[in-house]
Amino acid sequence: MARLTVIAMAIGLVPVLVVSWLFELTPDGFRRERDVDHASPASRDAARRLDRIVIAVLAVAVVYFAIDKFVLDPARDVELAEQAAEQARDEALLGSFGDRSIAVLPFADLSPAGDQEYFSDGVSEEIINLLSTIREIRVISRSSAFSFKGQSLRLSEIAERLNVRYIMEGSVRRAGDRLRITAQMIDARTDTQLWSESFEREFGDVFAIQDEIAGEVVDQLEVELTGNKPASERVNPEAYALYLRAKNLVNRQTRNSAVEAENLLNQSLAIDPGHAAAWLLYVNVYRQLAFFEGWSMPELALKARGAVDNALEVDPANAQARAHLARLSYEAMSTWPGEAQAVAYAMSLEPGNPEFNADVSAFLRGIGRPERSVQYAEYAAARDPLSARLQRAAMLAHFSAGDLEQALEANRRMREITGGSGGLWYQGMIHLLAGDATAALAAFDEWAAGSGDDNRYAIHGRTLVHLVRGESAGFEQGFEQLQRLEDSEWLVAMVYALAGQADEAIQTIDTMIDPPRNFGPPDMNASPIFSKLSDHPRWEELLRKRGTHPEQIAEIPVDDYFPGPGLPPTVPVEAP
Repeated sequence: MARLTVIAMAIGLVPVLVVSWLFELTPDGFRRERDVDHASPASRDAARRLDRIVIAVLAVAVVYFAIDKFVLDPARDVELAEQAAEQARDEALLGSFGDRSIAVLPFADLSPAGDQEYFSDGVSEEIINLLSTIREIRVISRSSAFSFKGQSLRLSEIAERLNVRYIMEGSVRRAGDRLRITAQMIDARTDTQLWSESFEREFGDVFAIQDEIAGEVVDQLEVELTGNKPASERVNPEAYALYLRAKNLVNRQTRNSAVEAENLLNQSLAIDPGHAAAWLLYVNVYRQLAFFEGWSMPELALKARGAVDNALEVDPANAQARAHLARLSYEAMSTWPGEAQAVAYAMSLEPGNPEFNADVSAFLRGIGRPERSVQYAEYAAARDPLSARLQRAAMLAHFSAGDLEQALEANRRMREITGGSGGLWYQGMIHLLAGDATAALAAFDEWAAGSGDDNRYAIHGRTLVHLVRGESAGFEQGFEQLQRLEDSEWLVAMVYALAGQADEAIQTIDTMIDPPRNFGPPDMNASPIFSKLSDHPRWEELLRKRGTHPEQIAEIPVDDYFPGPGLPPTVPVEAP
């Protein structure tokens, strides 16, 4: 920018010099130099005015160049240095692996009924997990590899985008107890097939097939392992299939899918209780049910703690289970400093874990840091773009920050993944706050059609539409119905806030805040709705009661705990 400014000034200097040499500024305007009487008082006054203009312009130029030199230049230098350092780290990382880089694309479902996509995705993901344990191979994460699902791109183009040399693709066909898995490994640089094989076996042999495919990659890349080749965790095949179905349902982010997922996990673990991943999936199920059923934090803790304990009994070193256990401690569930410590502890275990980054985003929203919350949520969603939960985290972060357009885009991505009614209530709320009552009502009606007309979220949304449209009869009827429903205090407070009834909203929120049982409305500190109450005389009193007054939050080392997405804490953190 500074260079362009200097060039423009230099180019403009030539005509300015010519004009100043041939013409003179007089009270009558510009006159040729030879026609001006320089001895006249008017001419002298004009000359002095021109001198002052020139001096002022020169002063502005000097100040500009001083700011550019001593303020802007250092900032640019720091930014350029950071970019260069990041590029150098990337190049060093890529160089350390040489050509040993691979992306495993989602395997295609070729089953007769076309209903085994959850299983074909699971096979691909397990191969990625196996290869990721080999330090000598750079394996593209599931998020990046699966982002090409459904796209008609050449393998060479995918490899170029992912900066890998090798691509693995395949297909899965399951018919009853028979299983056929086909896999091939392509050298994208030369567009040649290095290896291809089809495995036709009993369904129970799926783990051995996955191990053989991973082992073949190791052989093809001529990797010298210090230990044994990676091996899948052996699980009862029937239990494994139920687990994969449950995992697919959890990703839909709806109440019905969460209930069905819980039932499938019950069946899976009744068959094989030694599957840690299945125990941990309960935590995400309970999170969803807590949202839809209005559970409080202690209730969630009681439901989740047993599942986490069982996972740790199966796999004591499991980082996900250890992080969950920290978050389920009394301090984390009952105090904001404890929650901060627990989330930071998880980040110290696996700072790049998308789920952990989404948890940081939720914490930052809760304490009133929506802008930083967005950074963590987007980081998480970018690394696992096919996770409905992470897209939901991005939607909530943008919604809290007031970025309605971005919130709606994240909502769209989430709904594409779920393929159901998940996210419709938030979609309606986003449209409503953006001033589109018609689109909001359509979303609320669609939600009601899938959840039942007595659903409190559908009633709440329609009530707000009546409110903004000035339809008093419909508003009063809907609001009375909403107030009679259990676990609707949060929604009632929202109606009061949007209706301009601040005293009633404050009173309703006050009845909700009862730590550790209830901390009040979600995102109370960062919400485009409850922000309307921030000028109320009792607002700061409620924040202190909740534990999220700025003075209370200032006592938490937030910047040390959470220096940035994908980064570990800058201070040692123990489990609470």
